[in-house]
Amino acid sequence: MQNQLMIFSETNIYILSKLVALVRRETGTRHRLNSEDSIKNLLIDASRSSDERIQNHYFRFLENLTPEQLVSFKQYGLTIPSKYMRKPGLLPTPVSRKYAYMPR
Repeated sequence: MQNQLMIFSETNIYILSKLVALVRRETGTRHRLNSEDSIKNLLIDASRSSDERIQNHYFRFLENLTPEQLVSFKQYGLTIPSKYMRKPGLLPTPVSRKYAYMPR
């Protein structure tokens, strides 16, 4: 299965740009938003940071992700608190979103 392009909301793109600056200020590491690996590495650094501003931005980013993105990032190794993984109907599945919810 080929990797799908990560698509984020405008809000999350803004949050990522803020994280780039905050993480660089804290760690000295410069992350770019030009590849999926760069974004994932930025998010790993943000998830491991003890800086309150970075954590706030990181959690805001998580709040705006789709269930599939959350599952994908968790599989990649991101630290995601369980409260973000408890979205209604979330099933860890590679099947598209319209099939990822339990029927009533």
